[in-house]
Amino acid sequence: MYWRVVPGVVHIVAHTHDSPTDEDWDAYLADVIANLGEIKGVLVYTLRAGPSASQRARSNEAFSRAGVEVQTVIMTASRVTQGIVTALSWAVGAKIKAFSTHDFAGAVACLGLDMEEQIKARVVLKQLARAAEIEIDAFADESGKFRQRLERK
Repeated sequence: MYWRVVPGVVHIVAHTHDSPTDEDWDAYLADVIANLGEIKGVLVYTLRAGPSASQRARSNEAFSRAGVEVQTVIMTASRVTQGIVTALSWAVGAKIKAFSTHDFAGAVACLGLDMEEQIKARVVLKQLARAAEIEIDAFADESGKFRQRLERK
């Protein structure tokens, strides 16, 4: 898994085709917790891989200790995962929502990102996806126009 914080905006993670190791998960979780006061939420992109039950439990514990509920958006290709996330949000009122891997617009709208923040998030997600050796379904037919626009600012 690859992750990066977009300062003042969002924490983004792109999962590889493999589930994260405990070491990677704990480092990622520590980074999210360290940036909670500076981000609007967390954007996760995964085709199928994700944290184990014990890793999810450590996340819940860490957020509980931090006393902060962060909006989490999961873009996933798995309809089963989308259903589980939706059911979880209804059952416990967690600030978590699932979107298709094709619905970047819905995901960033849920996080409340303005247009400039969306561009920054898009660029970082693309960079993380390249590192993770995955494709972002929502960006399959795009050129480099978003990165060029960001770099001009």
